[in-house]
Amino acid sequence: MAEKVIRNNQSLVPFFGERLSFIRGLDPLGLQNTSDSTFSMLLPGLNNVTGRIRYYSFYCWLLDEYSKRNGSTNPEEQKVFIRRAEYIIALSSQYYDGDASGVPGSNYASKEINVHNITNHNLQGGTFKPDGSTAETYWNYSFGAFGQYYLGSLRDIGVVNNREQVGNIYVRTNSISENVISGESLANAFDENITSPIKKLFFDCIETGFVNDIQLKSILTELNLTHVPSNTSEHDLLVKLLLQKDYPLRIEEEPSTFRNQTLGHLLKFLSTEVENFYDRIFVYHAYNEKGLIDGEKNYSLTGWYYYQFNEFWHFSNTSIFNGTLSHLESIAGPNWLLLSNLLTEVTDEIIKEFIEQGLLEDGNSSLKNLLETLDPNEYNFLNSASEANGIKKASSAFLLMFSQYLNNKDELISLKEYSENNDLGKDGEGSTYFLTQFANKLSQDAHQFIFEYLYKNIIYRHQYVAFRKIRGGSQSTQKFIIEDQHIRYLGNFEAGYTGPRLGRLIGFISDLGIIDSDNRLTKQGVSLIESNYTTHD
Repeated sequence: MAEKVIRNNQSLVPFFGERLSFIRGLDPLGLQNTSDSTFSMLLPGLNNVTGRIRYYSFYCWLLDEYSKRNGSTNPEEQKVFIRRAEYIIALSSQYYDGDASGVPGSNYASKEINVHNITNHNLQGGTFKPDGSTAETYWNYSFGAFGQYYLGSLRDIGVVNNREQVGNIYVRTNSISENVISGESLANAFDENITSPIKKLFFDCIETGFVNDIQLKSILTELNLTHVPSNTSEHDLLVKLLLQKDYPLRIEEEPSTFRNQTLGHLLKFLSTEVENFYDRIFVYHAYNEKGLIDGEKNYSLTGWYYYQFNEFWHFSNTSIFNGTLSHLESIAGPNWLLLSNLLTEVTDEIIKEFIEQGLLEDGNSSLKNLLETLDPNEYNFLNSASEANGIKKASSAFLLMFSQYLNNKDELISLKEYSENNDLGKDGEGSTYFLTQFANKLSQDAHQFIFEYLYKNIIYRHQYVAFRKIRGGSQSTQKFIIEDQHIRYLGNFEAGYTGPRLGRLIGFISDLGIIDSDNRLTKQGVSLIESNYTTHD
């Protein structure tokens, strides 16, 4: 009988005989889902890859023109139409002197123009391979950036929908009310900003499948999607699009307006002349204030407080995971090590770190004594965990977790209630752990707590999450293998935050001229606050 040899970190799945390969994967402890669900609730109609708001009106216009010029219900024809249009926009953006980031396909277009020096572009060649595939073209996904990046957000915000009884054909929505910004109104407003000659040129290029550099420069004058023309209906409608209720096409007794409220809080925050501003500064502000304005709870700011609470939670746990695996690699390399020996050594080393910092007298001191000694500051321990490696990273991450508990223990019940009321808390959510488990372990000695936490919440939680992700497939995100109570290192994962969509919102209001390049309010931004946010929302 032939002998099977396992090489290159491969294993055979028991009973199925299928070779299992290991991939990098994301979120090794499965703790980011709560953050994801929270920012999805707070900023619906946006995502982390929709870079330019004018694409919202552009796609409505493009789908409107497709229905007029072609009208075919064959999805393949609509794909060709949309892909060619996107590619033309990407090519034309290369002739823009300003910031052309956030234009899908611009990297590919840059190579075509600036590296290969092509001046007459074959749109078919740039959007499809001879066999009809899309790999290594301007955009890999078959329905272009529209299908991969924008479609979900356009649907959520009520301007694009599936054509009735034709699932894979997309249309702009019709106007139903003056209070709802429709795809039809955006398409008409966009069309007002495109003159007949440029419009004819653009669609002639799509139809013929060719465009040259002179034509691209002409197209750019009116189809520059990095900036919304000011003092136009298109501009006003895109602002109103952000301000209207979260899901315009839903029939709701009490429609949510989290997007509108978040925009208002963001603009007011920017009016305070924040230095070195970036999206996370606003989130930190909400966390520091615990969702309060002038001592009163604000529902949307509480959402951002809850979001950052869970960001600290999954960052600390993932850093503990990273530090533990780094130590495993340093002492055992690719070899097997008794799991209990690893956990004991990591725990001993973390306790030594705490003793050196004056937080403990010895490992027998209780967790409660450690917390009473600790000066809680999440940001200090966040920086320490980010910069350190191995045991120092893991110990700093535990202190980040402890700080989070100390600074929020009076708010844990309200955070959990917020989570439950909005269906946000997923498996492993932070406030639930602190309320149901952590508070009952304060009398434990610190050594016992660290050992048990590593064993249950880090090692075996990762096993649980990795096995759940396999779901009968052949790819595993496991970062170690455990057999017969021995562990072997496979890889590691660095902790990081999720993207809260705020960066996209900031980009949108910049394109709309509500803030300037230094993230300061313009006159239009001040006027927007005065007309829409004169009281606490």
